[in-house]
Amino acid sequence: MLSQLTLRFHKKLIEALKVRAGRENTSVNALAERFLDDGLKTTTASDGYFQLIVDPGATVRQLYRHIILGQTFGAAPLSRDELRFILAYAREAFLCGQGRLAILPALHTLLDITRDLLAWHAASGRPLDDPYLTGVFRLSGENLVEEFDRFLAELRPVVDQMYAEHLLRPLESGCFELTEVPDAALAEIFTLQRLKTIFPLALRGLGWTTDKATSLAQDLRPVIPAVTETVEAGTLRLDIRIDGQHPDERPGALYNTPRLHLLITGQDFVVPYGWEAFSELLGLFTLYARHPEALAHGHQGERVMFSPPGNVTPEGFFGIDGLRIFLSAEIFETLVRELTMKCSEGTLAKALTGLRCLYGDV
Repeated sequence: MLSQLTLRFHKKLIEALKVRAGRENTSVNALAERFLDDGLKTTTASDGYFQLIVDPGATVRQLYRHIILGQTFGAAPLSRDELRFILAYAREAFLCGQGRLAILPALHTLLDITRDLLAWHAASGRPLDDPYLTGVFRLSGENLVEEFDRFLAELRPVVDQMYAEHLLRPLESGCFELTEVPDAALAEIFTLQRLKTIFPLALRGLGWTTDKATSLAQDLRPVIPAVTETVEAGTLRLDIRIDGQHPDERPGALYNTPRLHLLITGQDFVVPYGWEAFSELLGLFTLYARHPEALAHGHQGERVMFSPPGNVTPEGFFGIDGLRIFLSAEIFETLVRELTMKCSEGTLAKALTGLRCLYGDV
């Protein structure tokens, strides 16, 4: 009997294993052995799931058509393998980069899904990995649903990416057996709106790049409106331009790939940025506008940092990469208010939602 078996895997799968092994500080062989061992013990690791992760680009296109474009006519509901794919990479999103905060409602949506799956298992008397749940969410085990609701109510409004990843482990780890949940219950839990909310996380977890987003847009041609907006605060001006489709364009016109351009202009400088810097800046300012007490000491993120007035200096300041911009307290608050308000309503908000689903976000 041979003690070793030589296996050949698809190149993309090998690359995915190398990336995952690097993040977990383990060897590719040890990681592959663990996946195979776990997969052989459970029915959730089906052939369908492995086909999805072998070609994630094709999987994203398939999911984008269904979730974002709403092309569901004649198509089957999302399979359990596809749901598992989304959950796995949504958790991966919080392992990418460093210093990011959970900004979008996506984390709370995933925790709501966790809660609904927990409630279904509890009502059905199905077995659960209780030690895993009780450890992550600090539950005593007497009434899991009520204790989980209490945990959610007490969860701090600002969650860093590492703690967010910790909270998503039960959902992604197979703690809940999706194969046991009936189709009707699954449809009520994984609603289309919830899937739209968490889709940008899955893109970020996949390490989605500008080139991949451009290719996706050129293939599927989503309609994202072209928008130009300006935010002014004192002598500082932020010009936001989104390339997209104009309302008066004729069918068949040349397709403009959606992209965001941010131009920050001060008295003596002009600096351009793209989607990554803008999305992080908007996210931090949105959190600060909603929960100023939770970010009273500012935050140092992956590319963006800020310090509100009165923390380090009487002035407020923010920075992107090596740039630092100091503003009086009144102008700083004006900038935060104007930027978050204009980005949360109208055509600009619609365009930003479309960009998140192309480029990814947290």
